[in-house]
Parts: sequence; C-alpha cells; structure tokens
Amino acid sequence: MLNQIDLELAANSGPAWLAEDGVPVTVSFVAEAVRFEGEELCFLTNGSVVRTVPRREVAALSWRGGVRGRPTDPRNAGLPWTDEERDQLTAEVHGELSWAEIGRRHERSSSAVRMEAVKMGLAEL
Repeated sequence: MLNQIDLELAANSGPAWLAEDGVPVTVSFVAEAVRFEGEELCFLTNGSVVRTVPRREVAALSWRGGVRGRPTDPRNAGLPWTDEERDQLTAEVHGELSWAEIGRRHERSSSAVRMEAVKMGLAEL
C-alpha cells in the first residue's frame, strides 16, 4: 500500500532551488516505506529504493496512512472513528453546524460524518 510521506528539508541544504528565504521546505513523496541506510533516507516501493535524500538535509518527516484512492480525499478518510471524535460529533450534531462544517472539523467528507451520525442514532438518512 502506498503512503503519503511529507518531508521537511532544512533550508540550508539541498539544491538551491529548494531554499526560500531561509525557510525549510516541505516536499511530498508517495512510497510504501522509508528506511535509513547509513547517511541516506531511502523511500521504497515494491521493495526497491525509488528516491534517496541525505539524512543531514531532513528537518522533519511525517507519515500519512495509506492513500485512500484519490489525492483529494480528506486527511482522515477511511480511518476509524475514535471515542473522542464521536463525542465531538455528538456535540456538533446537536449544535447548529452544517454537515460540511462538521466534515471540515473532522477532516472527513460531509457524507462520512453524516453516516457516522446515522450509525450513532444522531441523525436519519
């Protein structure tokens, strides 16, 4: 399964085109895994290294779970709901928020939050 990997590169390293007024730059890669090999950070797909970045250039690394179909999917699309999210959803449904706003707050589609509300008995289809 491919994953979205966001890599923050230090502004004082890497190619000159990456540096922008001394501010670190974030780049994204799609890969199945990441591993360090010596001084290199390696991105792997199908067991093969598809890209490497010198370890000294990496300021931060964040990893998103599997790509869920389209790159435009909300960040939490397809992920399980937590008890905390369900509590928040209950309060939001009882408030005067639109489904679109609730979806934005949960980083899920409006249809996903509405379906979860239906499952919880908070709304009807």
